[in-house]
Amino acid sequence: MREDSKDRQLALLLKNDPTKGLEAALHQYGGPVRTICAAILGSGNREEVEEAVSDSFVALWRELDRYDPQRPLSAWLYGIARRTAINRRRMLGRRAFPEELPGELPEDSFDLADQAAEKENARLLRQAVDELPSPDREIFIRRYYLYERVKEIAARLGLPEKTVENRLFRGRRRLRQKLLERGVIL
Repeated sequence: MREDSKDRQLALLLKNDPTKGLEAALHQYGGPVRTICAAILGSGNREEVEEAVSDSFVALWRELDRYDPQRPLSAWLYGIARRTAINRRRMLGRRAFPEELPGELPEDSFDLADQAAEKENARLLRQAVDELPSPDREIFIRRYYLYERVKEIAARLGLPEKTVENRLFRGRRRLRQKLLERGVIL
C-alpha cells in the first residue's frame, strides 16, 4: 500500500474513531516522535519526553482538520512533535542538554523504507555539517540541531550575537553549495 494511501486511512481512522486512530498512530509513529522529543528535551528527562509525546499525538488528533493530505502525515506529525518539545523545553526554563556536543550528528532513528532518497540526503547533510570549520559547525549544531537561540549560543561561545548570525548565514550558504555539488536538489 502506498504511503499517501496509508496516511489518508490513518487520518480517516483518527476522525471516525479517535481511540483506535491514536492507537494506530502511536504504533506507527511513536518511536520517531519519542526520538524527536528526547533529542530536544534530553533523553534523561523521561517524564517530560513522555508528556511531550502524549501532547504531540493529542495535537495530531485536535489539529487533524489542518492536515494537508498532499503531504506525508509523518512529516506533519514530526513538526508537531518538534514544536511541542521545544515549547515544553522553553516552559521548563532549564537546560536539557549536556555541555558536550555530539562528535557526529546521529543517524535519524526513524527509517521510512520507501524514502531512500531522503535518507541519502540526510546522510549528505550530516556529512556537510560535519565538514564545517570550527566554530561554525558548533554554532550550526547548537542552532539547528539543539534549537538554541542565537543569544544563548553567543553567550556560550563568548561571541557577539551579530557574529553568530553572520556565521549561520554563511554556514547555510556553504551547506547549500556543498549539497548542490553532491547532487541534492534543494
